[in-house]
Amino acid sequence: MSATPEPGLCRPLILVAEDEAIIAIDLADTLTRGGFDVAGPFATCAQAEDWLKTGAPDAAILDNLLQDGPCDALASDLSRRGVPVTMFSGQDERHAPSADWNATSVTKPVAFPILLDTLRRQLRTAAYSR
Repeated sequence: MSATPEPGLCRPLILVAEDEAIIAIDLADTLTRGGFDVAGPFATCAQAEDWLKTGAPDAAILDNLLQDGPCDALASDLSRRGVPVTMFSGQDERHAPSADWNATSVTKPVAFPILLDTLRRQLRTAAYSR
C-alpha cells in the first residue's frame, strides 16, 4: 500500500485525542504521511467533543485517559455516530473498551505501522457495513 492516496481520492479524517505531546505530534505526523488528514490532536475529551459539534471524522484514535479524565463519553459518542475508534493506551486491562463501543484496543508502545494497519482495517470494515 502506498504512503499517500492516489490523486483524486479523499484522505480519511482521523480524530486524535492524546495528551502526551510527543506521542500526539508523532502520531499526527505518522497519520499525515500515511495518507490521512488529522483533527487534533486534542489533549482533553472536552476539546475533542467541542470539535465534534461541527466536525465529522471517519475514525478516531483515543488515549483512554486524557488531561480531563477517561474518554468513555467521547468513545460512546463516536460509536453512536458510527465512527470506528482505536483505543490507544498503555492501560489496556485496567480500562478495556465497552462492548457498546465500535472500538479496537491497541496497547502502547506499538510500532506505528501496526496502528495504521489497525486503522485501515477499521475503515474498510466501516465502509463495508454502510
